[in-house]
Amino acid sequence: MPKFDMGAAWEDTMLLLRSHSALTGAIAAVFLFLPTLAVSWFGPVPIEPAAGASFDQVMATMRANVMQAIPYQLFVAIISGIGGIGILRLWLSRSGVSVGEALVFAMTMVPTVIVIQILTGLIVGLGFVLLIVPGLYLWARLAIVAPVVADQSERNPLAAIRQGWTLTKGNGWRIFLFMFLVMLVILIIAMILVSVTAAAVGTEEGIARMLTGFVEGAVAAISGMVTLAIAAATYRQLAVRAASDIFG
Repeated sequence: MPKFDMGAAWEDTMLLLRSHSALTGAIAAVFLFLPTLAVSWFGPVPIEPAAGASFDQVMATMRANVMQAIPYQLFVAIISGIGGIGILRLWLSRSGVSVGEALVFAMTMVPTVIVIQILTGLIVGLGFVLLIVPGLYLWARLAIVAPVVADQSERNPLAAIRQGWTLTKGNGWRIFLFMFLVMLVILIIAMILVSVTAAAVGTEEGIARMLTGFVEGAVAAISGMVTLAIAAATYRQLAVRAASDIFG
């Protein structure tokens, strides 16, 4: 199998981020930024453990926070999934596709995307349970399943996963290293921005929570766009080599 070229993938990532920037930026604002902002503003406030709480009490508080956050995170995941597939459809189209057509297509793929998210989450989660290394490897091998759906209109979740797995054969660790390095930079920048904002305005109700929500929404939109571009660039490189296909 041809070796994955990280340098070429990064160049293509930057090319994709500049491509249709006004259109993809509008989709990201509606489907990535706004849902995170809404949850930050109107979602549940994290429960803080009492001073001097025991380990069991701290763990119980963490479980309560997770349980109350699940419905909101599912909402964000579904809405973000629609926007993500729409953006990928625009980037991977070999002929002209309008924003409306891309979003209609994405909405028809919602059941497929939900099943794929569940299945890939279970697969990667099982890998982490067995050992961290297999989990990371599986994460990389399944990284381009969403671009497969967006480009090939694949409605069968198992077929999409199988195709993504086939395309990344022999390049799992290279893809992991590429994605890990980019995601690490994004994570560090995001942590700095959120921490600085929280330190400057606090995390209480009112204007502080509003400003923190704006920062979290912006981070979600930007990191989401970069993540999608990485996956799309990886897919474009591997799909072209596998099928002698050319993207527009």
